[in-house]
Amino acid sequence: MPAVEEFRATDGFGRVVVHNDTLRCEFIPELGAKIAQIHDQRNGRDWLWRHPRLAYAHGDPATSYVERADTGGWDECFPTVGACRYPALPWHDVVLPDHGELWCQTPTWSIDVTDTHVVCCSMWHGIGLPYRFERRVTIGDSSAMQFDYAVVNDGDADMHWIWCAHPLVALEPGMALNTPTGTTFWHVDYHGAFVAESSRAITISPTSMLDLQRLPPQQSGVAAKLYSAHLAAGWVQLIAHNGCWTMEWDTHEVPQLALWLNAGAWSNDGGTPYYNMGIEPAIGVYDALSDAYARTSTYATLAAGQQRCWRVHLQLDADTQRRSS
Repeated sequence: MPAVEEFRATDGFGRVVVHNDTLRCEFIPELGAKIAQIHDQRNGRDWLWRHPRLAYAHGDPATSYVERADTGGWDECFPTVGACRYPALPWHDVVLPDHGELWCQTPTWSIDVTDTHVVCCSMWHGIGLPYRFERRVTIGDSSAMQFDYAVVNDGDADMHWIWCAHPLVALEPGMALNTPTGTTFWHVDYHGAFVAESSRAITISPTSMLDLQRLPPQQSGVAAKLYSAHLAAGWVQLIAHNGCWTMEWDTHEVPQLALWLNAGAWSNDGGTPYYNMGIEPAIGVYDALSDAYARTSTYATLAAGQQRCWRVHLQLDADTQRRSS
């Protein structure tokens, strides 16, 4: 049976730790229910990246996520990823924060403990838009985590939105990212235009190509944000020398995958650039809801009083067996 521990760290923020024989997961409820650590106890791997210099701090929707809250771990982005104005009536004058409205809140938090599993539930309420957003994370006796999501439109008009999970995973040399055969990613090329290319040959600059199954080394100075087309199958797998991180979902619920790769190209504080990757099952692309609304049909819409639910499954393996495409 998984166990639960609670303590207040020296940084002043409380932690909730759920662990079993194979998995240790650390939450910070006060900071948007951030998941600060996902640790495989079999091989000692901490899968989530942690900023080496930026301290945890309370969020503010008027500030930049990148400047204040880009500390690493797993956050949720909703109802936008990029800062923008809501693109339609009746909320067209509402400014949506960088990385959405969830990271800068302290959600209502509860834990349900049974003989077989622990469920950590977070509930947020919209700041500029009238919604309730819920995430339930279930951990049992295995090395798996189940993420169940639900959003309800409490307003009296249609509400448009996009969502992505935002786990920042720590990279190391030799890692590979495996996606379903035929996956196509959109990205902004060096002329500022959106182009579509396969996951095996992505042109990210006049002199650089990106093959996700051979992730670039940290010294390459490469960065790219990618958005998939509607996936043929809902899964992605990051392969390390001693383990695999595999996420699975139903593409009828979650159609896309977004990726943020930073291989030594950038840092938010001018220090040593990072080596990390955001692996982001997504409903809607691009980063800004306003762009998704103007350029695509990928954004989601909830009618007044309507609810939408979806699920993402995370499996940690202590071996390197590659998933079949």
